[in-house]
Parts: sequence; structure tokens; C-alpha cells
Amino acid sequence: MWIDCHAHLDRLSEKELADVLTEADAANVSTIISTATDPASSDTVVRQCHESSALYGAAGISPFEVLSLPDDWEKQLRVHLAHERMIAVGEIGLDRSNPKYPDVKYQMPVFERQLLIAKERGVPAIVHSRGAETMVAEICRSLGIIRVLFHCFTGSKEALKLILDCGYSLSFSGIITFNVAVNELVKDVPLDRIFVETDAPYLAPVPHRGETNRPAWVALVGEAAAFCKGVSAEQLQSAISRNFRQLFLSP
Repeated sequence: MWIDCHAHLDRLSEKELADVLTEADAANVSTIISTATDPASSDTVVRQCHESSALYGAAGISPFEVLSLPDDWEKQLRVHLAHERMIAVGEIGLDRSNPKYPDVKYQMPVFERQLLIAKERGVPAIVHSRGAETMVAEICRSLGIIRVLFHCFTGSKEALKLILDCGYSLSFSGIITFNVAVNELVKDVPLDRIFVETDAPYLAPVPHRGETNRPAWVALVGEAAAFCKGVSAEQLQSAISRNFRQLFLSP
């Protein structure tokens, strides 16, 4: 069975979510991490996780949302993380590649506070690191953060080596089905550090590129990653299941 370690499902209606989960189950996808980006989506993710045994959740503030936070956002985050199926702080991080994001000087304090909350709660951080992969790894290491997943990794080989040296894990999205450079990065990630994801509704893999992505298609990402690694789909499924238990479900 496949695990989709990063999908944004909070905008789906109850019926849409039910249909997505049915489709995912039929595609051999057993588990999905429904990932939030702000307090409102975290509320939704908590509710979704109570309603489906296929879902776990991550609560957090994305770098895009740091200028629109309520004063009590840290209190709200701790409340969200108190629910038993909320297993990570995410999606959090830094983005230096997209001018639509706030300046990094505004992203940084929110990111660092959330890393410390993850450390306090004893849960992993799921990080967005576009254009800032090395910086994010160094900040996590400097704060003593042990459990980190770099979601939708597209950085350099140098950044990849640093992330692995720090003991962190990486996840790959449908980008590996159409980007040779990112595809090549998969080869350098040990099986005990690798995850796959959809980042639904974004980044649909080939042959669905340009369509609204869905968790069922993580199987296509996984098959592409397995091919890159020179292992069978079943071997990669087993590795990801072990990685998931160790990173997210171990005390």
C-alpha cells in the first residue's frame, strides 16, 4: 500500500473528500497526511482526521500566510496538535523563490517558533524549503530539531547531502515524472529516508499533468521513484511504510 505524505484536502466538501478517499483506496493508497497551511485549514484537518481512519493530519502556518495570523496563533496551533491523529507541524518553512511570498524576514520568526513547538510536542516538522533548502536545514539543525521531512524536494545535490547529513528525510512529488533534474535526485536518497507525495491539488504527475491532483495518483509518483531507485514498487512501499512509522508514529 502507498502512503501520500502530503496533500491539501481542507477545501473539499464532505462528499468530495469521501470520493477522493474511495478512489485512493482503490488505487492501493492506505494513508494520507492531510496538511494544513493556517489556523482555519488546521481546524478542517482535525475534523477530517476524526472522520476517516485513512487520514492523519499536520497543523501549521505556511510561509505564505505569515502576515495574516491572529494574535493567538501559537495557542491555536497547540490546541490543534493535541488531537491524537495530528502527527506533525506542517506545512511550515521558508520560500525565497516566489515573489508572491512575504519577505523572508517575516517568514523566519514564524518558522522558528513552529519548529520549537514541534520540538516541545515531540512531533516532526514538515517543511517547505523552496529556494532555501540549505538555510532551512541549517536552522533546523541549529535549533536541535531531530525529525524533519523536506516536502516536495527540488533543491540541489549539495542541499540534499546536507539534509541527509543532518539526519532528515525527503519527499518527492509528481515533479519527478516530468523533471529530469529532480528525477536524478531521487537516486541519491537512501531507502530509509524517502517518502512520496501528491501535494494535491497541485503538481499532478504524468500522464495527468495540468489536471487537479488527487491522492490516488501518489501511486504514479511512487512507481516513478521506484524506477529511479532500481527497486520494485512493492519494495518502495515497504520502505515508505517503515519510514512513516519511524518518523511520524514513534514516540
